[in-house]
Amino acid sequence: MKDLILLFLFVPAFLLSVESCKKDPSPVSTAPSITSISPNSGFANTSVTITGTNFKTLASDNTVKFNGSAAAVTSASATTLIVTAPSGGTTGHVTVSTSDGTATGPVFTYQAAPSPTITSISPDSGSAGTLVTISGTNFKTTVTGDTVKFNGVAATVQTATATVLTVLAPSGASSGAVTVTTGNGTATGPIFTYAVDVYVVGQANSGWGYWKNGTFTAMPSNCVEAWSIFVNGADVYIAGADGNTGGPAYWKNGTTVDLPMTAGHNGGRARSVFVDGTDVYVAGWDFVNGANSLPRCWKNGVAMNISLSSGNISAGLPVVIGIIYKVVVSNGDVYLAGSQSPFSGNQVATYWKNGTPTPLTDGTNVSEAYDLFVAGSDLYVTANDGVTSKYWKNGVATALNTPNSFSAYPTGIYVSGTDVYVSGYYRDVAKYWKNGTMVDLTATAYNPIFNESATGITGLGSDIYISGNEISAGTGYWKNGAFTALPGASIVNGIFVK
Repeated sequence: MKDLILLFLFVPAFLLSVESCKKDPSPVSTAPSITSISPNSGFANTSVTITGTNFKTLASDNTVKFNGSAAAVTSASATTLIVTAPSGGTTGHVTVSTSDGTATGPVFTYQAAPSPTITSISPDSGSAGTLVTISGTNFKTTVTGDTVKFNGVAATVQTATATVLTVLAPSGASSGAVTVTTGNGTATGPIFTYAVDVYVVGQANSGWGYWKNGTFTAMPSNCVEAWSIFVNGADVYIAGADGNTGGPAYWKNGTTVDLPMTAGHNGGRARSVFVDGTDVYVAGWDFVNGANSLPRCWKNGVAMNISLSSGNISAGLPVVIGIIYKVVVSNGDVYLAGSQSPFSGNQVATYWKNGTPTPLTDGTNVSEAYDLFVAGSDLYVTANDGVTSKYWKNGVATALNTPNSFSAYPTGIYVSGTDVYVSGYYRDVAKYWKNGTMVDLTATAYNPIFNESATGITGLGSDIYISGNEISAGTGYWKNGAFTALPGASIVNGIFVK
């Protein structure tokens, strides 16, 4: 019995000894592996599913590359990764790296992204600012990825998907094809036809007001002069004079806004209005009983600081008088055109930038700057000096050609591309000048009892619009030389199109 007990005690010890002699098992690998990718070809930004083993379950712990270009991991499990083929990738192997190693998988083949196409636009006509929907394929899905143009003029993209873009028809464009350009090509779509609204300000048989496409809208009876018109969206602004106060005023949609005058002054005129965003600029002058006028520009009804030149610029006398005919705002800068003079000397054609004057003439002859136009970084001003009328581009003058020594009188200036157009009259007959060369608007011959004039000029795309009167046809406007008479019109002072 004693021997049996000893044997029982010996057996476990023996088994333990045998177990301890076994070798340790081989360590299990945790490095990732790739068994497949799907799809194995496509465009940049294609969603690709990678199948394998030992992926990390946190997306940021997996580094995936397409031929060396990092891809965004959008979903992760131990056996599946969903990634986006990077836009900068090229055809080559897909790799997955974790903290435990790197796996190299099959080749992903990049396909060339297709060019955009346009199937339709809606609406296919309208005015500047119309919201247009462009339908097609292969558009970029960001508003900055698609360049849309209306007959060559860039439009603002509002929203973007791969098949639909919404854009605003740009101002300054004319009827023509709509195009969409991405990094993969350009698509040419249908024609968008601009429905142009023509506004002309002046006097009809029933009083002062404006015509829109030939239909007259009268201003209130206190409007005794209407010189300038500006249209911003659905709002119509008219600059002129208030008969109740005798001073400068403007009207917004028929509502009078009187402008403050210099202390002690009791009259004046608003000759020009310009709207920049939500800011309304009005320019003109005020005076004491018709004398000693001062140049004025109001922003939202508050007078801005407008200086006169220091020193003697005419007849050796100090400058004390000034008037302004035009205001234009561009890139935050306020430009004014008009004149300044001593109390008893000749007027000097002048423009102002942010209130600082620059004389264009020397006071030898009476001269006034009637209009200006800003194109990019270039400033154009037109004026007469009693001998030779001119326009200036950045201070360099170009004479307006006339057949003999008689002077021309410019009234407005407009620039389209490299062409400079000036409206006015020569020997009391309506004319315009293109790059300094005189062009007839009418067949009227000079007659001292006639009084024709082209009073203002503007444009839209390649179309040129000029307000004025034609002795044989009436009072109205020309579009590309073709005259339209306005019903009841006796005077027209300016024109605006949109």
